[in-house]
Amino acid sequence: MRELRTVSAVVLKLWVREVAKILGTTTRTVTVAAGSSVVVMLLFGLALALIAGAQLGSAISSELRLSLVRTSFAAAEMTAGIVAVVLCLAAPPRTALQNSLDLLPVGRASARLGQLVPVLAMGLVYSAALSSTSVVVLVRTSPDPLGMVRGLVLYALLLLSMMFAAVAVFSGLQSAGMRRLRLPLPYASTVAGVLTFAGVLALAAPEILSLRRSDPAGEGIGDLLPSRAFARTAVQPDVWSAALVVLWIAATAALLWFVSRHHLPGAPRTSVRLLRGTRPLRRTPWWGQLWAEGLIAIRNPQFVVAVLMLPLGTAAVWVLAVTVPAAGIVVPALAGALPVLPFVLAVHAVGRTIRTHWVARLAGGDDVPLLWPKALAAALSGAALGAPILLAVLLLGLVPATQLPDVLLRCALGLVAGLLGGAMVPYSEEQPLSATASGFLVALIYMPATLAAGWVSTVAAPGTDRVIVLAAVVVLAGLFAVVAARQRVQDPARA
Repeated sequence: MRELRTVSAVVLKLWVREVAKILGTTTRTVTVAAGSSVVVMLLFGLALALIAGAQLGSAISSELRLSLVRTSFAAAEMTAGIVAVVLCLAAPPRTALQNSLDLLPVGRASARLGQLVPVLAMGLVYSAALSSTSVVVLVRTSPDPLGMVRGLVLYALLLLSMMFAAVAVFSGLQSAGMRRLRLPLPYASTVAGVLTFAGVLALAAPEILSLRRSDPAGEGIGDLLPSRAFARTAVQPDVWSAALVVLWIAATAALLWFVSRHHLPGAPRTSVRLLRGTRPLRRTPWWGQLWAEGLIAIRNPQFVVAVLMLPLGTAAVWVLAVTVPAAGIVVPALAGALPVLPFVLAVHAVGRTIRTHWVARLAGGDDVPLLWPKALAAALSGAALGAPILLAVLLLGLVPATQLPDVLLRCALGLVAGLLGGAMVPYSEEQPLSATASGFLVALIYMPATLAAGWVSTVAAPGTDRVIVLAAVVVLAGLFAVVAARQRVQDPARA
């Protein structure tokens, strides 16, 4: 336990110091900004939950309360699992700290878990913000303070155990793919991500979509699902449901510890050698920088994983729309989000090249362009992957053609949000917390704009929501230009 705490403290300290050095500020400023972001995210999620649960009251039957808590816990369970898988996919395969720990008398489980603790803590905050409707359901429907506290504790434990399970399953499948099947890291990560996503959905979908629901008074096989066990313990506690809760928590923690002992870190900086033999269209600094940024974006391991996963995601949404009529209300939102994801990968654009900007300036002088070639390369690489996905969801009827302008605006919003978030908290292949922190910031930038536009569309004239999204795109692009220009001034110091 002491080794685990030490490794976690080192991870946090290294990340804070690196961000402070890159941004030219103090570690205190970075710490305060990170803490403020966490508080803002939690308050934002709580505000949304209060709006959504404004009509709830405590004067409901115990059966209805159990049903509401079950559904909200299943949604929270799914959110935590998806967040955990995304964090695993975005994390660097191997870090400088891992290389150092391999040379020290530190247990493999302590090294792995120590690096995961800060990531899981931030993922837990993000999951709680996205699923805070469960908090409102528990608070509004609890008949007494003791029941409310019990429900909130079980809600937090459900999120934590689901993140443990998702990270453990993903890590185990990824290591097995590389060690047993000799798969390259991007392909092993893709297989592990798809299978873990499927497992998360298999646990949560029966409750969310009301599939094979067991009778509230009975004990069917479906009551072994974690969301149902935790919900029953929160609403109508008994020995059987409490034992299931303890079993789930113990099993997920033990599984994560076991997998961490046998985890195989990936090789550093693994990439697929795409577009070999290409050259810039013109021999000018601008075109040369665009070509270099484009290669870096396309050879990004996360881009390769997205290339493999997005077609599978499109097929999964289509199968969901065909086989589960009750899911029709969420299918357009799910399908519309798929083309946006490649543009959000712009979050890696700044961090992957910020330490080498000085090389271009040394070779070509201060007039070498860096800002707009980077943004255009991120846009082109996102379009190369997002356009076929958008065409597929339109042809399959998953997204109405009338929503095409909205999807395109959200793609632009995802691009500028990724660029700005990646510039404010640059991605680093050497820091296990960098991808989590930058992704957290991107979500904090992207979500308010989209949710505000969605709310305006219900109360204002048609098209007003598009104007709001477009205005957000312009403002965020301007902020990115300011932040990137400030970083350009600091390039000589980083050299």
